Amino acid sequence: MNNYEKRMFLMYIDKLLCDIDYDNFAYNDIFEEFIKEFKVNSKLFNIDKKYNCLLVKTKQQRLEFSKTFRTVLHDLRNKTAHKTSMLEKQFLIIKDIFSLSDDEFEIMRLLTFNTLYQNFSDFFDCLKNTPLYSYTTNCLHLRHEKKERIKESLYFKNITMSDIGDRIELNPNLLKIFDCPKYNTKIKIINILLGRDEKANLSLEDYKYMKDETQKVIKILSSAINQKKKGINILLYGGVGTGKTEFAKLIANSAKIPLYSVITGNKDFSEPARTERLIDLYSKQQMLSKIGNSCILFDEGEDVMNRGFSSSGKASKGYLNNILENSPVPVIWTTNDIYHVDPAFLRRMTYCIEFEKLSEETRLEIWKKALKKNKLKVSREKVEELNKNYDIPPSIITNAIQATKMIGGDESDFEGFIENVAKVVTKKKNIKNKKEFEMNEYDENLVNSDYDIKNLTEKIKNSGKLNFSLCLYGEPGTGKSLYARYLAKSLGIEVVFKRASDLMSKWVGETEQNIAAAFEEAKSKKAMLIFDEADSFLQSRSTAHQSWEVSQVNEMLTWMESQEYPFVCTTNLLDCLDEASLRRFTFKIKFDFLNTKQVNHAIEYFFNISNANVNIKGLTAGDFATVKKKIDFLGITDLGEITKMLSEEVKVKKSKELQNTVGF
Repeated sequence: MNNYEKRMFLMYIDKLLCDIDYDNFAYNDIFEEFIKEFKVNSKLFNIDKKYNCLLVKTKQQRLEFSKTFRTVLHDLRNKTAHKTSMLEKQFLIIKDIFSLSDDEFEIMRLLTFNTLYQNFSDFFDCLKNTPLYSYTTNCLHLRHEKKERIKESLYFKNITMSDIGDRIELNPNLLKIFDCPKYNTKIKIINILLGRDEKANLSLEDYKYMKDETQKVIKILSSAINQKKKGINILLYGGVGTGKTEFAKLIANSAKIPLYSVITGNKDFSEPARTERLIDLYSKQQMLSKIGNSCILFDEGEDVMNRGFSSSGKASKGYLNNILENSPVPVIWTTNDIYHVDPAFLRRMTYCIEFEKLSEETRLEIWKKALKKNKLKVSREKVEELNKNYDIPPSIITNAIQATKMIGGDESDFEGFIENVAKVVTKKKNIKNKKEFEMNEYDENLVNSDYDIKNLTEKIKNSGKLNFSLCLYGEPGTGKSLYARYLAKSLGIEVVFKRASDLMSKWVGETEQNIAAAFEEAKSKKAMLIFDEADSFLQSRSTAHQSWEVSQVNEMLTWMESQEYPFVCTTNLLDCLDEASLRRFTFKIKFDFLNTKQVNHAIEYFFNISNANVNIKGLTAGDFATVKKKIDFLGITDLGEITKMLSEEVKVKKSKELQNTVGF
């Protein structure tokens, strides 16, 4: 111990024994004399075996000890002047950084001494059979209620690491500072507590597709710093792998504002609780308010924004609202899941940016840049093929490059690593975007609709407009999805096809997320979005029994109104669709069973049998495709056998239109 530490030790003892003013004494000699008296004067002390603690026997003996000790002090008075130690300077800097009250400062200092020096812990362990923190009630003359308030405040400021009972631990970074004299300025100490500021790996050119948003948020950050505005919060939201975190680093770097991240993992590799993350945020806010020109990144904001916070772990919207409204430095929040974020938090955002799925062109540039940076040779044709087949985040590309280089592999190995990891990340057995549909030849004569679809297709194509929607309804197999794909091909655009099973989820809110993600995917690809079996998630809200049934319809309606590219819903149950959704479709087209003329045309088309005279009601093009598969296996060519098989397809149908039909 140096002079300062010895002084504090004596001061704490004095509060219990003497009440002596130490400001006029040198502490080395006093300390040595006290330790000597403490060790040799066994007449004054007694070991209580029951409680295993050290006690002064009687009040008279305590007074005798104090008198003896005062005599020692009298002889040493003014022998050496008091000098400020480095530890004392560090304590005062910490007090200023965290705006500690006098009582908070005293408790922090006592806990530090007890942690750093064995003499402190030994003495306090012997003196009373209670943990150190409880002992502060007597040592620092604090009432229990006030001590508990201070205890919680130190926890929120990240001075202490635990507030459960009396098991109090100091922040390890503080101990690191107190244990090293070189951390002797405010800047050096703050740098230890904050860690390194974040640096971006990308450039503004990589985000040229969102130039306006980039410039606007940079201006907001710069103005907030210059004007010292409180409560500035930027929200970046969107799917995984859309570049939110990297964008946050880039805009801070571009504005020349240091960016510090709230913890996402502990040093022991354990996952931090929401409590720990918000405490770290609050602590960094306090420190950065002292130095200015800085901002904070809170990645994965959904960890706290949908559950609230308090020191006891119970939800408290008020606490987080206060953090949002009064943050002394700008905070950039990112989240993949905006649907579960409490609206109260969203209202407190200064500016929000949605990160949509990257376009194919943008993704291609990312592939090329990653390969060039890591010096892995892959042919241009292969890169374009991979980009088309794999809609994946940049991190998977980088990891696959590194794995390929580790084994000295080629582009074939590279693709293998891409698929191997992407399959796990996307939770799909085959994530490769193979073509689900090949339109070799489309025959409008096999479609019986209440619109002239050939004429409709030509007019849509000639209009040059893509912001239209179709509701294609009718019996299964009548060619609804087939026509939508044919129309997309005629317009020269891709198709994003989603079945009800792709969108519906058992988890509340996830169906809405899947709907939004489908629209975003179609928008990024400038593609036609086809929802098959739309009645599953567009059913009338008037018959809804659960709130989520209403919310998923509302989500669909919101997206339908703002969709820029073709949107098609197919359904077998038009009567079940919500009326508001029906009003939003540009065209509603009914697909019906084939008429007699079309049936005989289908026989020639599928089976190459001319001049057939078959009259079967209730057939669809889908029925002919099914029977065609059967006869290819069985080798049947007889029209009678084929007609019988077509009739069997009709018999199993439950269509109301066919219920009163007798015979064929």
